[in-house]
Amino acid sequence: MSAPETDEDKKLEAALQLPERIRSKQKAIEVHETSLQECRARVVRLVERINEAQPALEAKLVTALSTLPPELHAPRVAEADVVAATIETALLKLSLVRARAHRALYGYALPNRPDATISRAVAAAYEMLKERQRAQEAETQKLDRQIEQYESMLRLVDGRDGSFGQVVKDMARVKRETEECRKDLRRLGWTGD
Repeated sequence: MSAPETDEDKKLEAALQLPERIRSKQKAIEVHETSLQECRARVVRLVERINEAQPALEAKLVTALSTLPPELHAPRVAEADVVAATIETALLKLSLVRARAHRALYGYALPNRPDATISRAVAAAYEMLKERQRAQEAETQKLDRQIEQYESMLRLVDGRDGSFGQVVKDMARVKRETEECRKDLRRLGWTGD
């Protein structure tokens, strides 16, 4: 029977194996360095090939873009024209809105009048409101006169002299009865000839 291994034996054995482990790690590092140098050389070659091919590819791309087929170029031109027309229309609409707002604010036909100021605009707005008030007062007086005439007609109909009122009532009754007779005749087949 052999004696059990102690910690010192294990340490001694590990120390004896240390040079071998160091050599194996060095070989692995050398292999990795060789592999890394090969990869680096391959990347350098690829970069050189790309740098050599890049000007030719760029020239081909420029040529291809400059000689686009008309089928591809025409829609782009049309789209650009539509965008330009849309922008121009929007600018015209904005100009029209601005002119209307300026005219509404200042009350002038020409938007670039040098004497257009806020105080003049307020004065012009006040005058326009005064004109409207006068027009409304005139219309109110006209309507009041019409109401007075209507009320006087009603007094004639319902007043002391009932003869005119009776004539109006009889006329309405005659029209109503005439219409009823016509309806009855139509039901019986009268065509109105």
